[in-house]
Amino acid sequence: MHPSVRLFATKQGRLRRRTFLWSTLLLMFVFVALYSLLESSFGRASTLVIYVPFFWCAFSLAIKRLHDREKSGWWLLLVVIPVLGPLVLFFWLLLGRGTRGENRFGSDPRSLNADYLTVSIGA
Repeated sequence: MHPSVRLFATKQGRLRRRTFLWSTLLLMFVFVALYSLLESSFGRASTLVIYVPFFWCAFSLAIKRLHDREKSGWWLLLVVIPVLGPLVLFFWLLLGRGTRGENRFGSDPRSLNADYLTVSIGA
């Protein structure tokens, strides 16, 4: 599976804050562009077809970000608690640092592409 498809379509794995932020902004840009195109071409009712894929992608990103904080995706249900729930989710998703090292949801996304060369200088 292509990495960009895996990013937006699956709920497995972890996601860094930076990747979450940029992916969410890209998703919102694509949604607005598609919405505008469909509404101007076919009318407002035609825009209903993009909501399911949009929410699927948004939930997938948020769940992976919660996994990076070592929290289950079920924590997204906090959004139903007025004011406090969305604030807590905002903190967890955008401001909170992910757990260091491997956790139950996978390996640390910060160390996935790290390729360190260790050099020992004579003793």
